[in-house]
Amino acid sequence: MSEQTPESRISRRKFLKVAGASAAMAALAACAPSTPTATPPAAPAAQPTAVPPTAAAAKPAEVKATSAPAVITKPFAGKELNIFTGNHHDAYVKETYVPMFQDKTGAKVNYTSIGSGDADAKYAVFVASQDGSQDILYSWETLSAKYGRSLMEDLTDKFPAKTLEGVSPTAAKAFTFLGKRYGIPFDSNIFIFMWNTDLYKAAGLDPAKPPESWAQFVEYSKKLTTGGKYATLFTFGDGNSAFATFAPLFNTTGTLLVNEDLTKLQIDNADGLLTMQAIYDAVVKDKIVDPNGLSINSSIEQGKVFRAGNFAHYIAAPNHFTLTMDPTQSQIVGKAASGIIPGLKNRSGSLGLFEGYAINKFGKNKDVAIAFLEHMVSPEVQKQVAMKWGRPPALLSTYDDPEVQKASPQFAVVKEQAKYQSPRYGSPFYFDLGNVFNEQMQAMFKGSKSVQDAVKGIQADGQKLIDAYWAKAK
Repeated sequence: MSEQTPESRISRRKFLKVAGASAAMAALAACAPSTPTATPPAAPAAQPTAVPPTAAAAKPAEVKATSAPAVITKPFAGKELNIFTGNHHDAYVKETYVPMFQDKTGAKVNYTSIGSGDADAKYAVFVASQDGSQDILYSWETLSAKYGRSLMEDLTDKFPAKTLEGVSPTAAKAFTFLGKRYGIPFDSNIFIFMWNTDLYKAAGLDPAKPPESWAQFVEYSKKLTTGGKYATLFTFGDGNSAFATFAPLFNTTGTLLVNEDLTKLQIDNADGLLTMQAIYDAVVKDKIVDPNGLSINSSIEQGKVFRAGNFAHYIAAPNHFTLTMDPTQSQIVGKAASGIIPGLKNRSGSLGLFEGYAINKFGKNKDVAIAFLEHMVSPEVQKQVAMKWGRPPALLSTYDDPEVQKASPQFAVVKEQAKYQSPRYGSPFYFDLGNVFNEQMQAMFKGSKSVQDAVKGIQADGQKLIDAYWAKAK
């Protein structure tokens, strides 16, 4: 971690509390189509009449002039906007939402994308060089916490409060750090549970009765692991994937993995041992988890394997369910079902996956950038996010649109899943903490550490880096 400047020193007592997922959704306001300007009707032709000779030279009748149609002015015509984002946004943001914005505002948009996992290192370079070449920056909970004060514009008093009113409060809070808003979410994403109904039938299981506890998950998974195929696939290829595999299962215990002000790691306890033992048993003892996942760090690759019909149980973001219904990307169209995640102690738990955009504090086009953030939470874009991308929208009223409900039936599950604990524990030290998890868990899988030693190792090493961060930040 770099040293904090005196101006950026903070009190950990003021740190925002980590919240769960979003609550109930409100009604969607339909967007009325714009009405085209009507062309004035032509005046009827005059009928010939007999005119006295003395009237022939009379002054012709006066013709009333009609007003010209109003010219529609695009507010940012002649201006540019530079967007820097993850390449998993290309098919939606670049291909759909950016053209919509250009057409609406007249701005020219320059779009650059990289692997989302590379954003952390790239932003560190932006900070060091005070690079203002990009106006809009891809963000999520941890990037907001880590780079908010050094790279991202403080939007606390700059983003229109009226626009923010309908946005999920939990998703919006994920883009705040120490009371300051550093971004705006465009989704209210959260992990849910999916299963392959064909594989259930082949294993003699009822597709209408998914597991409701982790014990049932294991029981079903043993029956589904057959013919060279495993019941499920977890990812452990890097720190983020390892942490995102561990945390949602731990969240089903009801205990917070990191305390509310993010100063204390809380894994060396009965719930931490219970969670780690469950993961170890699934991978090593019961062998219901595909070992290829030990080196996979991409949910995109994980999703491809599920859509190929190669495993039955899948904990993932809801947009992966939408992809199962696309015949160009899925071999299991109509064969996937969705529900809430089975829990270790409580019925369920999950992990928030909110994504959004921030504004580069060094950028030159902040007025256009604010307009783009507003655009991303507008009703027309949010409906596209829900229907085409399959992501739970940030604008809560979108959930009640009948077309959205038909296109994304998994959103009913999202509403139910949101009732359970789901913090991601995003923080400036998130990536470092994830690496601690990955190192200790990989050693456990390889047999060089016991489950208990892995838990104790994570507690010790993780707490050290947390303490080191706050020692510099206070």
